[in-house]
Amino acid sequence: MVKGNGDIFIMYMIKLKDLLVEAQTFNFKESKAEIMRLIKKVKNGETIRNNHKEDYIGFNMDNPFYRILRNDHGGRVGIHKKMGYSDDAPKQWKKFFQSNFFGAGDFPVWSQRDFNLHKRVKKDGKTYNYYITVDTSDKNNVARFANNILKLDNSLKRFSDDKGVAIRWKTHGYFEHFLVDNDSLKVYYYDESLKSDIENIVKKWTSDNNIKLSDRSHTHGVDKDDIGSYGIIIAQEVLNVFVDTIKRHPNHSDEEYYQWIVKHFIDIIKSIKVK
Repeated sequence: MVKGNGDIFIMYMIKLKDLLVEAQTFNFKESKAEIMRLIKKVKNGETIRNNHKEDYIGFNMDNPFYRILRNDHGGRVGIHKKMGYSDDAPKQWKKFFQSNFFGAGDFPVWSQRDFNLHKRVKKDGKTYNYYITVDTSDKNNVARFANNILKLDNSLKRFSDDKGVAIRWKTHGYFEHFLVDNDSLKVYYYDESLKSDIENIVKKWTSDNNIKLSDRSHTHGVDKDDIGSYGIIIAQEVLNVFVDTIKRHPNHSDEEYYQWIVKHFIDIIKSIKVK
């Protein structure tokens, strides 16, 4: 939880072009109408639906923060042209990342690889995650990611085999998704003690191949079977904090509440602990 303080409602204006440059993109402008609608519902004492497992549709209607977290606002078709990539870039990406080399899970939206999954043992229903955000503004950087992904695949498979542990990794099956999603690549593991090993493998791979990464609000997370992915956990907690803040400080304008969540979004994310 983010504690209230004396400057909690100081107006905090952020120009989108300055919003986490070369980092995760948290595009609040695209979701401002939804946030303002949410603020009015809280002020009017209406029920806020915030349980992804029990009410998926209600969650998506009342909680805008998952889309902000992932930078998932739609309109991805053709985005590669706006970013200066060639017309056939999506086709070339699809040719490999939707090939038979990948599969399972949410294929073809996600291109996924599993190693020793039969050895997967979850404790308290937890799956541990490691994330990276690739700098997609640099075409050569994206090429280095794609051209060297098999090296990472080999390193993770070798580690999985040597340790006798389950490992899963995935990236995007569609080029447009890869360009804009804040989660460029995810590695899943099921033993918390492997945290440093997984991070070091990925960091060595990016360093060895000169793959530039962007700053993130979080690089590790925990999925829970009874709640959902770490992204869902974050979105639900952000909404809970936001609703609680509005209720505890009821005499402010809708715009002030909106500016507050823009300012404190990353602070809330960093404060989250999964039990």
